[in-house]
Amino acid sequence: MEAKLRTAVTLFEAFKKEYDSPTCDVDKCTAMLNTLKLRMTEFTSLPPFSGPASPTMQQELMLAREILEHAALLSIRMRDIPAFERYVAQLKVYYNDFATALPMSQRQYPVLGLNLLRLLAQNRTAEFHTELELIPPALHDANIYIKYPTQLEQYIMEGSFNKVLNARADGLYSREGEYFMSMLTETVREEIATCSEKAYKSMSAEHACNMLMLPTLPELSAYVEQRGWTMSNGLITFKQSSDKVLELPSMRLIHETLSYAKELERIV
Repeated sequence: MEAKLRTAVTLFEAFKKEYDSPTCDVDKCTAMLNTLKLRMTEFTSLPPFSGPASPTMQQELMLAREILEHAALLSIRMRDIPAFERYVAQLKVYYNDFATALPMSQRQYPVLGLNLLRLLAQNRTAEFHTELELIPPALHDANIYIKYPTQLEQYIMEGSFNKVLNARADGLYSREGEYFMSMLTETVREEIATCSEKAYKSMSAEHACNMLMLPTLPELSAYVEQRGWTMSNGLITFKQSSDKVLELPSMRLIHETLSYAKELERIV
């Protein structure tokens, strides 16, 4: 193993020890990660490159992939979602372009599953399905990390929002995924609130707690204030929409339609 690669491996082992620690220091990990990324620029095998990969080049590629995977997971802990998106985009090169040259990473589908969860939490449904189509269909149900977000998307489409809340308690992504699950719960809650405003004039506080997935009345009260609703004597009154109903000029439309019909009759 070359000296530069050996130095990068030693630094990465120290990074992983800190990252996996229960008292992980995020700032320390970030500083170590920045140094690792500088070390990566000294690798000779970073994409794009042509020709067969030597054993040293393969080691460099595997190390670079693992560094980027940890960087993606660390960015979630830091709540830096744009950074997570960038790391996932870089990882796709290793997952796709080097699929035959490298052994599969154990973190590949957890990372891709987290990316699906992110898109779902951000309500980017079209992009969610685009990303899902890039994953082999056989894995949609067979791989738990892909099945989890696809099931959540199905629950949302069905309106089974209680199942979304129950799935959050499953704890598949007990650490990194919890942030996206919190985002998803908020997204679903906003959708329910918007639909409720349009469908009802008022609702009991007890029913609203269940529907909005808010376990206590103080949390409901804070949310009611945030949305501009009012709550009195256990009853919530929704803010009425200011959208105006468009009135169709029916007689004018009828007259114009008959005129068009007469003109067509003359043409024929």
